[in-house]
Order: sequence, then structure tokens, then C-alpha cells
Amino acid sequence: MRHLPLYLLLAAAAGCALPALASSDAVPDDAPAAVAAAPAAEVKVAIAGHIDLAADRGRKVFIEFLASPRLTAAARASLASSGFELVDTREQADVVYELDGAFQALRPATRRTAEVRVGDYAENPAPLATKSGRGGSVMLSLNPLAMLIGTIASNVGNATGAQDSVNAAAAGDPDGKCLSRCETWRYRQRNVVNLTRKEGGTEQKCSVLATAEDAELLPARLIQSSLDGLHEAAGLVVSLNSPPAQ
Repeated sequence: MRHLPLYLLLAAAAGCALPALASSDAVPDDAPAAVAAAPAAEVKVAIAGHIDLAADRGRKVFIEFLASPRLTAAARASLASSGFELVDTREQADVVYELDGAFQALRPATRRTAEVRVGDYAENPAPLATKSGRGGSVMLSLNPLAMLIGTIASNVGNATGAQDSVNAAAAGDPDGKCLSRCETWRYRQRNVVNLTRKEGGTEQKCSVLATAEDAELLPARLIQSSLDGLHEAAGLVVSLNSPPAQ
């Protein structure tokens, strides 16, 4: 499996509240007020560029989702169902389609971060570990046109994780308990999936960016939102729920 640098297109996002559902049941005047459930985070999707894959029908095509046999198999199935002629190696192909992506999150108040490559998450969708922001600063670009190579740099602060363990045991959160400006403890999250079309020495790219803010990490939801955007960007259907590659 080839492992290439990630090309990350980053943008800002904001959450919004969803309307509450009405109930027809009568509630006594002296009944305690119900605690409203937290609204689901709004996910915003932005598409940069489009690729007309249909123009490559009749040509030999190789497609790969880097670091994920599962997503590669789903992408191949999508093209095969649309009548594409697929080959097994890059060398056999007239045109190569390459997909890659990453999920990133930042808690502004403490600079706690989380990240995972999309292909790695598809193969092993385990809960994400976070890294402490104590020590050197970790920043995510808010420029929607910024292209960053690689994932977030490793942070040197709290290298042993000892303080995180103490806070998690005492307050249920590795950063401890929020006492003020708790809105800044919501994770700013984003996921990008990039599709690159390669023919000879030329490349064409399109990207799908999904963003949200929430107290919890939402990798699966944002990754799938980016994958769903590939249908509009290039007519490609790929899902995290695809069966494992055989």
C-alpha cells in the first residue's frame, strides 16, 4: 500500500440548534422542567472543483483510496456499475484516480487536538485519541483555500499524558472541568476528502470539505459527509459502511 502525504483543505464552521419536537401529553404545572437534549451539530459541506469522470469511459482506469482497501473496493464498485473499464495496477491504466483525506479537530480553549487519516479510520473506526495542547501551540488554518501537507504536527506539551489522566479521572475530561467560556471547549472539526485525476504528467483535483463544532468528536459523521459530496463533485459513490475488501 502506498502512503502519500495528505493534502488538507481547511475551513471554519459553526453549529446551530435544531427545533424541539412538540408533545401532545399534558404536563402538570408542578412538574419539574425537563432538561432539553443537546441539538445535533450542523455539518456544513463545501465542494472545490469538479471532475467529469464520465469522460473516461472506454479508457483503462485505476482507482485507489489510499490506506483503505475497504474504500478502494467501494470506489471500484461504483465505477464498475457505471460501465468503467478497471485495471489492477497503475502501470496498466490510461487514467489514475487517487483519493485521500483526513479528519482534524481542535478545542480552542486548551488547544487539544485529534486527527486521523480517512483511510485508516475506514479500516479501524475506533474512538479517537486526543493530544494535549499544553506546551507548543497547535493551530488549524481558518483560510478555506489553504492547502497543508501532512497532518497536525505532534505537540510536545504534556508528553507523558500524566496530567491528562489525572483530569480525566477527576472531571471526566482530560482537560479538567470547564468553569467559564465553555463554548470555547467545543471542538472545531473538519474533514477533507481529495480526488486527484492523473493522466500522464497532468493532474486535476477536487475536494470535499465537511465542518462542524461540537463538544464530542464526530469523525464518522464528517467523513461520510465528505464522501457523500464526492457524488456531486465527480459522480462517485463511496461509503464508510461498505463491506470489507475481499
